[in-house]
Amino acid sequence: MMLDLFENQTLDAMTAYMGRLSRRQQVVSSNLANIDTPGYKTKDVSFHATMEELLADRSGDLRTTRARHIDAASQGASPADMAFEVKGLIERVDENNVDIDREMMKLSETSFGYTMMTQLLRAKLNTLSASIREGSA
Repeated sequence: MMLDLFENQTLDAMTAYMGRLSRRQQVVSSNLANIDTPGYKTKDVSFHATMEELLADRSGDLRTTRARHIDAASQGASPADMAFEVKGLIERVDENNVDIDREMMKLSETSFGYTMMTQLLRAKLNTLSASIREGSA
């Protein structure tokens, strides 16, 4: 039996969260790029859906067991990865509802989340590295 050191629910959750943060960064950047586009509507990515995916029963998921297998997750975007139009924002005369202050706050939140996940991932990998070093001594 071979132990896969990187097969871990925590690492899977961190990976999913960082992927969602990356997607959000793209969406917010697009919002800022379209701040002067008439009729453009602000978009965002759902973090609530990320948690629902992570907490869902995964017993029926397809898994790759060999390097040449096709990853089922890469075969289409999850509904939670999709950007959605934000409702209820104040529109300007040109029907654009992008608010630069809101978008800059979203960028800041995203940057903070990415930094936090990077630090947690580094700590997890340092623990794994320390375990390997102790085992070889």
